[in-house]
Amino acid sequence: MEKDLLEKARDGNEEAFKELILSLKNDFYKIAKSRLNNEEDIQDVIQNTMIIAYKNIKHLRSTLSFKIWIMRILINECNKIYKKNKKNNKIIEKEMIKHTDLDVDFFTEDINNKISFSNRLKILKQAEQNIIILFYGNQYSCPEISKILHMNENTVRSKLRRAKKKLEESYLKGE
Repeated sequence: MEKDLLEKARDGNEEAFKELILSLKNDFYKIAKSRLNNEEDIQDVIQNTMIIAYKNIKHLRSTLSFKIWIMRILINECNKIYKKNKKNNKIIEKEMIKHTDLDVDFFTEDINNKISFSNRLKILKQAEQNIIILFYGNQYSCPEISKILHMNENTVRSKLRRAKKKLEESYLKGE
């Protein structure tokens, strides 16, 4: 049935496209939420993904690769927002440091005790974060992740191992 919907969507049927998108709505949200903290950014990324996919679905060669194709679009959109936010946060952090006379050690101890897994992911490189999120957060297999991220399957496996090791070391150090 999904194949029929995809064929109709490629031919310009809006209802078929909407039905395909609704079937992936939860996956979109999980992936976007794992990369972005702001609910508005999450919704923007999902909306941008749908717009880009709708405009370009007629160029999709294989109906078998729709889910991988649209998830790749979503991740690229998340990365754009993440990079923009990261740059803005660094500017804000610098300004806050300039205007703060408080004891940094006092806050550091409290923050380290409350650190969450999503914050722990920040020690990883962007590609490693994406792989961890797709593998554990969305239960994609290594072959599927390799297609989504345009990476060799063995590269995905080695980055996954490396990322898990970094997370484990960080946890054991209490970072």
